[in-house]
Amino acid sequence: MQTQETTPRTALFISHATPEDNHFVRWLGAKLTAIGYEVWADVMRLRGGSDWSRELENALRKRAVKMLLVCTASGLEKQGVRNEIEMGVNLARQLGDDQFIIPLRLEAYEAPFRIAQAQYIDFKNSWARGLAELTELLEEKGLPRGKPGLMQTWLETHAEGSSKLLVKSEPLVSNWLEIESQPKNVHYCEPPVGSSLERFQHRQCHTWPCVPHRGGVITFANPDDAGLLGADLPGKIVSSIRAEDFLVAGWPEFGIEAYQAQYMYTDIGSQAFDGYCSKRGMKGYMGSGKRLSWWADIKTAPLDKVKFDWGYRRGARQIIGHSDKRRVHWHYAININLRTFPLHHLRIAARLVFSENGMDPIEDVRRAHTLRRSLAKGWRNARWRDMLCAFVWWLSDDKGQLRLPVAEGGFITARIPPLQFSCPVSVAETNDEPVDDDDPDLPAEDWDDEPLAEEQV
Repeated sequence: MQTQETTPRTALFISHATPEDNHFVRWLGAKLTAIGYEVWADVMRLRGGSDWSRELENALRKRAVKMLLVCTASGLEKQGVRNEIEMGVNLARQLGDDQFIIPLRLEAYEAPFRIAQAQYIDFKNSWARGLAELTELLEEKGLPRGKPGLMQTWLETHAEGSSKLLVKSEPLVSNWLEIESQPKNVHYCEPPVGSSLERFQHRQCHTWPCVPHRGGVITFANPDDAGLLGADLPGKIVSSIRAEDFLVAGWPEFGIEAYQAQYMYTDIGSQAFDGYCSKRGMKGYMGSGKRLSWWADIKTAPLDKVKFDWGYRRGARQIIGHSDKRRVHWHYAININLRTFPLHHLRIAARLVFSENGMDPIEDVRRAHTLRRSLAKGWRNARWRDMLCAFVWWLSDDKGQLRLPVAEGGFITARIPPLQFSCPVSVAETNDEPVDDDDPDLPAEDWDDEPLAEEQV
């Protein structure tokens, strides 16, 4: 019988938090397997009712030549990950390998004492660069690879337990709102001689969205009857161009390339959306990605379900809810990006904002991150889709359009509901999928055991 010392160690063992880091581990495992390494991770499934947890532990104890530790602030708090770190530290000692554990930094984290001295490989800024650095290190160590059939094994085991596809068309609701119209002309405006250019190019001084350029601004707006573009802000139109021509060819007369024109259009659209939401009494929340998301407090938006009905698409969802377990309110929030390809559309990105009193957002980034992962982890696509539909129904004054003012009587108008596409296949329903309960507050047994940031020790 082989002992632990004689059993060949050929595997890379990936330790990570489940399910938060599954997507990264699937990607990394597939890449390493394609290169030729044997990979063990719990996103795989064994056939025939195998005791997966025991098989996984045996792989770490007896097969692993290196342990790749996926490091995130919340993941390193998980008890399962801590247990595997402890096993890894003991194995490193037994094998005389002080680099047995290789931390992979997926986001900023505070290293546990047991791995405080280990040098991490950075995947935070670029997965591709992180993979290149990791494979270079593995090659330097001369780790075994090239076992035939590994990629097929990974694909087969990864597919085990997955949802099945049916050859049956299915309508899919996108997060795109098609642009229906915008003002006919774009203008280049300048201030009168002797006026302050700095003030003229300050966006907050203008009544309507604009983008500074050269000695003036690009805008859809005309000066009013008094010749003003804002309060005590005189200006004049120097030249105009058709909006469609501007977006396709730029504006050579003023040194604007087509791609620059599209950026300006996007900028104007974002300003118009921010102004629209602000006038609706909504609040802006700046996330870690430095993008402003708009949400409504309990005095601004309805607390019960918002019903939406466009005939072929109808339903009802809450856009504000309360979790008794976490003692917080959650608020559905969106930001938008105006795009010109492959068609003119508003692309919506959703997030959740949390508050304790229904009015003021929780500013603690770590706590908000933990709440977002634990609260929404059981929400399926149907819920997010219907929340988006309910939100834009509530947000729009005209239930068939979202009209964003960019000039006096001028709008960038998006058609609602969101664009719907037809997919030639659909996913078969399985008995083990979580129930998509309309109640937005998940039952206690569906929450993970991850404590809130202020409860962590």
